[in-house]
Amino acid sequence: MKENRGRAGSVSIYFIAATAGFVLLTGLLIDFARIAAFRKQAELAVKSGARSVLSAYDPDLYGSYGLFARGGDPADELMRLALEGNLEPEADGAFRMVDARWEESGVMESRPLADHGVYRRQVLEEMKYKAPIDLTLELASRFRGIAPALREAQSSVDVLERMRQAYDKREAALDQALKEQKKAGRKLSEALDGSVPRPSVSLGGGKSAGRASHIADAALMYADYVRKRQSDEERAEAHSRAMAAYDERKRRAEESGQAFAEEPPSGEEPQYSSIVSAYERSVKELARSMAEKPPRGLSEANEALEKARDAVAEANEANAEMKRIAEEAETIANEPGHPEEIDPNASIGDDKAASMADLRKTVRELVLEESFFSAYREELGEQADEGERVAEAAAELSVILRSVPGSSGMDGELRSAAGTVQSLGNEYRSRYGDSGSIVERRRELLEEHRSAEGQRKQLEREARREWQGAAAFLRGLTGGSADEEDVKSFDRLRKLKEANMEWNEAEEERREEIGRAANPEEARDDSMNASDGWMDALGDAAAGSRDALYYAEYAASRFTHTNPSEVRDMLNGGGEGITKADRQELEYVLYGLNNPSGNIAAAYGEIFAMRLAIRTMEGLIECRTYGHPLVVLAAALVYAIQHALADMNELLNTGKMPLSRYARVDTYYLDYLRVFLLLHGDSASRTARSIAVTEAATGLSFERTYTYVSGEATASLRLWFFPGLTRLLERAGSWGGVVRDGRYEVTYKAEDSYQ
Repeated sequence: MKENRGRAGSVSIYFIAATAGFVLLTGLLIDFARIAAFRKQAELAVKSGARSVLSAYDPDLYGSYGLFARGGDPADELMRLALEGNLEPEADGAFRMVDARWEESGVMESRPLADHGVYRRQVLEEMKYKAPIDLTLELASRFRGIAPALREAQSSVDVLERMRQAYDKREAALDQALKEQKKAGRKLSEALDGSVPRPSVSLGGGKSAGRASHIADAALMYADYVRKRQSDEERAEAHSRAMAAYDERKRRAEESGQAFAEEPPSGEEPQYSSIVSAYERSVKELARSMAEKPPRGLSEANEALEKARDAVAEANEANAEMKRIAEEAETIANEPGHPEEIDPNASIGDDKAASMADLRKTVRELVLEESFFSAYREELGEQADEGERVAEAAAELSVILRSVPGSSGMDGELRSAAGTVQSLGNEYRSRYGDSGSIVERRRELLEEHRSAEGQRKQLEREARREWQGAAAFLRGLTGGSADEEDVKSFDRLRKLKEANMEWNEAEEERREEIGRAANPEEARDDSMNASDGWMDALGDAAAGSRDALYYAEYAASRFTHTNPSEVRDMLNGGGEGITKADRQELEYVLYGLNNPSGNIAAAYGEIFAMRLAIRTMEGLIECRTYGHPLVVLAAALVYAIQHALADMNELLNTGKMPLSRYARVDTYYLDYLRVFLLLHGDSASRTARSIAVTEAATGLSFERTYTYVSGEATASLRLWFFPGLTRLLERAGSWGGVVRDGRYEVTYKAEDSYQ
């Protein structure tokens, strides 16, 4: 009996121990399950809280600019409301399995829209479904229809303009050569003036002696000079003999003591002394002149001829450059267009592009043969040789003339030498002097290949006149009247832009000065060079250059721009309000000029340049009938300026203009701005200007307009069973929280942003 009672007690103790262990394990499992559920609920609540904070965005900012940024209630309050809403509600008599509570929470906002990276990502997100359709289908296909013809035009203008410059350089050098050639002839001819008669005087017969005006006189008077000089000499000798006899008689009479009453013989004055003296002086002067002037004239002539040779060499180099250009022109082959991307209505026929390629090949007609220059060099050499012969003959005559005074028997020698100088000198004059046959023939040879110069020069003058009108129109765009408020509004944009650049630690990119070409040729070349950029920008956009395309389309769709009719009114003295910053946001973003009318003027100036390129292309086709390639180039420029200016007036009056004479597709002001946005590309400055415009319009400071939140919250759960044992178990493994005062605490973080 006693043994039975002992066994029954043992069973009770073991049962109690087993039950206690079971209860302990069950309690732990219950708390573990509650903690697991609590952790998941807390994590989801924090994530929901972060999303709830971002759900409070600025509706005006999104509605106007498609940008998301925090707005509405304070972030901490929204986070707390979201967290509390994720707890099981406390109700009388309700059993809460997970009776949690939030201990603390907080939200940190960051990544403001002022950050360029954040701003750009939002723009890309906003535009990724819109921009490719808008631009590729509407704009790229429209403008790319003229791309092949524009490339041909650009190549043609480049070839023709380089040829024109080389041609003008060659012709200027040839003109300089002719000028120096004439100068050489004039210098030696002038050296003979006064000494060698012109026209030649016949040296047959004779002339009474006297002052010899030129070498022919010296030769013709020589025989008479000799006779008269000898006559005077004979008279003087007779008088001398008579005096000698008289002196002898007188001496004898005196020696014999006889009186001598004979009068001395009277002598006669030389009859021709003044004539002889005049002749001799003039001959000495002629001798000195022949010794000094021709050599000096020859030296100056040779110097001029050397310059002429240099000019011919320079002309030959320019001609060689023209030949290289002509050879290049024949090998230019522009890439074909992309018909699958082109609006058929905007396409220009291949025949028109081919006509410009044919025009390029005609420049070979302007190249002169090498024989032209070799013949000119030989001609200059012959002129130098003839000048040498004249100077040598003059030197020989000078020696003879110095021997003439007091001589006799030199008549033949003097006539021969004077005749040689007279013949060579006058032949040189007739060939190389003013209106000489050689220089006139050379001038005629130069004029042979300049038959179209008069027409070209006339067209170039007309182009300059037309350009003055176009420049006046473009200057008028900068004259819009602005009040003090307009100026202040742009000053505010400048400050906002500069503040954003500084906040982003970005550097202002170097911006090309927006100037106006000084002459029409420069304006045409600038516009043709830029046309490649316009077409390439459209091509890149159509081919999927995503970022530049999205930014450009975003600016075009979200920012205000001026209406052409308002610009027309401004030019007519009206256009009130057009100079306000909020009326030309897109122009400011594009050009960034800090004055009320500068951005509008820059936009229309660039549009004019594009129209000038398109109309130049047309002009090369329309003016082919002029024939001469340089005349075609000049006529095309006149055509381009006239029609580009007409385009601008049509845009102002009707708001649109045709793409081209050959593509009757209407284009609008905004179309061109969209192209220019692509062409200029994105930059830190342009992004800063976009932000500045948006800040000015909304009154927001993007430095405090956030797009990212990081939420953190701590929640706790009351433990039901054995908190102390739970704490021990926590040390044995990671529960992801802590136990404090009988409650299990855990902290979660969640991040979210608008992009």
